[in-house]
Amino acid sequence: MNLAQRSRGQSRLSSMEIRDFFARLLDLVRPWTVQTVVWEDRADIVEVYVECADALQLHCPSCDRLCPVTGLSPSRRWRHADTCLKKTFVLAAPPVVNCPEHGKQPCRVPWEGAVSGSLAGEDIDQVHGGLLMTKEFEKWILGLTRTFRDLKKAAGFAGVDYAVVRRLLRSDSRETQQTGTAERASFGPEDHQLQGAQLSLFAQSDMRFLNRGIHAFGNLELGEALELFKKHRVHYPKGFDVSSRLKVTEFLLEGLRDLPAEPFERPGYLCTLWDSFEDYSKADGADCAAFAARAKNAYFAYVLQEMERSGVVESTVLPENRPAGFVLLQAGRYEEAIRSLQEHVLRMPQSAALYGWLGDAYLLRGDHAVARQCYREACFLDPSAIDWRHLEDAELKQLKQDILFEYDSDPELAVEWLPSHACIEGLFEPEAVRVNEGLKELVESYLVVEKQWRKEKSPRLAARLFARGIVLCENGENLKFIRKIDLIQVRRMMKQANPDLFEEFLRKI
Repeated sequence: MNLAQRSRGQSRLSSMEIRDFFARLLDLVRPWTVQTVVWEDRADIVEVYVECADALQLHCPSCDRLCPVTGLSPSRRWRHADTCLKKTFVLAAPPVVNCPEHGKQPCRVPWEGAVSGSLAGEDIDQVHGGLLMTKEFEKWILGLTRTFRDLKKAAGFAGVDYAVVRRLLRSDSRETQQTGTAERASFGPEDHQLQGAQLSLFAQSDMRFLNRGIHAFGNLELGEALELFKKHRVHYPKGFDVSSRLKVTEFLLEGLRDLPAEPFERPGYLCTLWDSFEDYSKADGADCAAFAARAKNAYFAYVLQEMERSGVVESTVLPENRPAGFVLLQAGRYEEAIRSLQEHVLRMPQSAALYGWLGDAYLLRGDHAVARQCYREACFLDPSAIDWRHLEDAELKQLKQDILFEYDSDPELAVEWLPSHACIEGLFEPEAVRVNEGLKELVESYLVVEKQWRKEKSPRLAARLFARGIVLCENGENLKFIRKIDLIQVRRMMKQANPDLFEEFLRKI
């Protein structure tokens, strides 16, 4: 170390031991190596320079095939977990591979975290201030969120943008859910697999009664299903455990045995019974809930039969004002459900629940864009009135779960804020409101909520104010025709209602 280096406040640590130490910390293997490590004394920063030397072929980040290396991309900087309380960064210029299918693009780097990896193809400098993170740094931030149970405190302690923590938490939540689903699927009886060591012993004969029982259950032949599950347990006591399937089958069978004698009481009773059945099966785990769902179409086909017998097909007397379209939807008759629900929407245009069910019908029919339009209408009418129990849009339900942490685990408040988050996250497309009556009605609605919020400062009113503000901003060009509203004032109110979310909204627009 010479005096010139020391006077600049910079120490260059280039020994083999130091390079090897950081290579091990980053889990690097050839062709990736640590080139040098630099310690910025005055800034308390450690910089680890990594290179990929002598690599002729690397994997395409899109399809994972081996492709030729054609050059280097611009140098990037990733925040890593601290080294001896010094901020640590990894710097590298990822090689560019030329894929015959996906073209030229930077290859993956082994230390990159999930959120940073998801930014491929985006202008990284425009996302969260250009911050990239290593896997270890992301893991540390996730630990902070669990410790503090407050995203803002975790972000402040880590010295990163609040939006970075939110995005990381959502990414981790989705990954955990997908991993759990994949693990459960690998043990499903539908794949003729058994858990643990039982597979080699009972892979064939152990499944005979079980599969027949599952088929009978799906057809709502509950008595037969019960007998087949019992036979499986008697003949193959060391095989696949059918205890949960026996319990839910017995639960539903007992419920149907208590069916009211009066025909007009049966449809409502059956809908309530199914809700209880779902709760019961979910309490026994996701695998049990997935098994219980097999009987759903057949069950609601039976409900429709009872409705026809009692003459209430077109009425809305079922619990929670569920119309015939809801039962058609659950029975898998989507075209009929859409027609029925559209008729009810014309009669009750302010019903968020109806729009939610209509969105489900379109989604299950394969019309994703139309479904999202229905969900958006439902959310902006009254997100708390949506039938979240049966909602089919997995992304919306996941978002509802993700933002719960941001609102002090208050599910009602999180639901109120969901429309705004869905717009900012891109789940809802911008809505063009009719210039005349539609926009005037929206402005009047916004002004009423703003007046209420100025008096009460209620968090729920703040959520409604913010959501309406988003729609006004989406239609900003046409607001010049309405004198009652000032878009600058609208944005000022949105910022007061939720400064952090408003900052994300500004990034989006």
